[in-house]
Amino acid sequence: MSAVVLLLAVRPAQAVFTNGRLQVVHLDAGQGDGAVIITPGGQVALIDEGTNFTVGSSPPSCARVLSQLQALGVNHVDFHFASHYHADHIGCITALTGITIDAGWDRGQSYSSSAYTSYAAYLGAKRHTLTKGQVFTLDSLSAHPVTITCVALSGDGIATSDENAKCLILKVSYGNFDEVFGGDLAGYPGGSSSSNTNIETRVGPQVGPVEVYKVHHHGSAYGSYDDWLNATKPKVGIVSVGTGNTYGHPTSAALTRLHNHGVRTYWTEQGSGVAPNPAWDKVANDAIRIYAVWQPGGVDSVLAAGIADTLTNSGTALDQTAPLVAVLSPNGGETVAAGSVASVSWSASDNVAVSTVDVDVSMDGGTTWSSVAAGVANTGSASWNVPNTPTVTALARVTAHDASGNSGTAASASDFTIADQTSPLVTLTSPNGGEHFPASSSQSVTWTASDNVGVDSVNVDFSIHGAAGPWQPIQHGLPNVGSLSWTVPNTPSDSAAILVTAFDHAQNQEGDPSDGVFQIESNVTAVESAVPQFALHPAVPSPTRGKTQLRFSLAVAGPVQLDVIDLAGRRVWSAAQPSLDAGEHSIVWPGLREGGSPAGTGIYFVRLASREKSVTIKLVLLR
Repeated sequence: MSAVVLLLAVRPAQAVFTNGRLQVVHLDAGQGDGAVIITPGGQVALIDEGTNFTVGSSPPSCARVLSQLQALGVNHVDFHFASHYHADHIGCITALTGITIDAGWDRGQSYSSSAYTSYAAYLGAKRHTLTKGQVFTLDSLSAHPVTITCVALSGDGIATSDENAKCLILKVSYGNFDEVFGGDLAGYPGGSSSSNTNIETRVGPQVGPVEVYKVHHHGSAYGSYDDWLNATKPKVGIVSVGTGNTYGHPTSAALTRLHNHGVRTYWTEQGSGVAPNPAWDKVANDAIRIYAVWQPGGVDSVLAAGIADTLTNSGTALDQTAPLVAVLSPNGGETVAAGSVASVSWSASDNVAVSTVDVDVSMDGGTTWSSVAAGVANTGSASWNVPNTPTVTALARVTAHDASGNSGTAASASDFTIADQTSPLVTLTSPNGGEHFPASSSQSVTWTASDNVGVDSVNVDFSIHGAAGPWQPIQHGLPNVGSLSWTVPNTPSDSAAILVTAFDHAQNQEGDPSDGVFQIESNVTAVESAVPQFALHPAVPSPTRGKTQLRFSLAVAGPVQLDVIDLAGRRVWSAAQPSLDAGEHSIVWPGLREGGSPAGTGIYFVRLASREKSVTIKLVLLR
């Protein structure tokens, strides 16, 4: 077979979007056919582009096809190929607004249809006739060019009047990746080559093995026969089909043969034939993108909305280079909070591509490892639920794998620390305010305390002056048993409080005082020996989250007034007493404004005023 080779050198940069791989994008052309080929160097070939006429019950697809090409940045086509002259393959060429075509190639001859007439007129002098064996080389200056070979056309010597049987058979090759396009080519049951429409049996061996097969005739029952599949051995089949078509495409007969030959299929739309088999078939309802590499055994991608699959090229993988990996964080010296959610971050690269990443953590300097994530994408970070196990010998490890089975591993440069930074939770349950205890009686102090790692010890203290202290120890260093028997001191008080403080092993601590004061009552009648003084005692409690007790004493009997004032000098609340005896007194401020609404968080001043003098203290309210 003689070959005519056409070289197309790399052109100046176009608007088309490249990604360093061969892109074969099977357009969603409804019940039509169309594919655009974008080389790594930015050259573009177009094989069919769908219909501008109603085919079956599918609507015209031209606006959709044009939108998909524009989204790919295609504004220039180096080569246009017409597989044959049916409207569902060439009908949209006149609608490619804003896209220039350098040259169009087909089998020559003519055909009686309005679609063909429009096609031929549109290309005019740019139209050229293909010959068997003709080769088009794109990215010709690259070490890995892309070729499009015309394997056969016009029935390949079989006399036929069937337009489908006259389709071009084009083989697109990029190193060890190959895809074959045969338009609406037909075969024949049993492999008989005597039929004037069985072109598959004759041409399949000339094509040879490929990775991807653009399934003939939208999955018609009259294509994809055993002879063709035995010769081409595709791994993936692309079915260009329109939902609602009246032909019943794709058919059970074609899909069964494809599945029997181990071919996974991807459909541009659902069609109106056989239902997809989830074990073999996926429906994109969108364009289907093939991203191919040239390497033997290289990994190619099949992508669409909700689809991200792979296939491998023929040949033995040459990639023997392991990925390069570096742990970025934690990489040594950091302190990570036990029980928190942290990130392990890394960088990983490969001469071909990193396929998956494993992330592990060791708590014992690398002696044993536990998995954080396995088989994840190379996103650069993974979320880690840090265990509640403090250690100073923690390490992170990241292992990157490529598609050829090479692996690269890196660990933290040095140990990092997992430290307990969470304080215990502690709640005093009794006495918690309002109780009355006789002096020298035996009472129970009860609490609950917990910690993310463990409560180490508990301190219990008391105060006769409320939650502001000072505090005196009842017992320190207690185990977290939840209760303690307490002998109430023989010190009468109307402002007694208890404080329970819990400590963990890292000496994080948290305390909880009584929510309100309680009273210690003496059984002995005492004679007041001290001379009464005019005084305003510290508020108990302060800070407070609600009500607080305002204690004061008067040197002489008479009227007094208590005012609560905010930082701006505005009176928030007041209580007037027209006549009080000399001695100690107590009034509770409920933490409300005079109108009854809660006072807000902040610093306040309490002022005690009599006829002769006044005194002021500070009070803190927390909400």
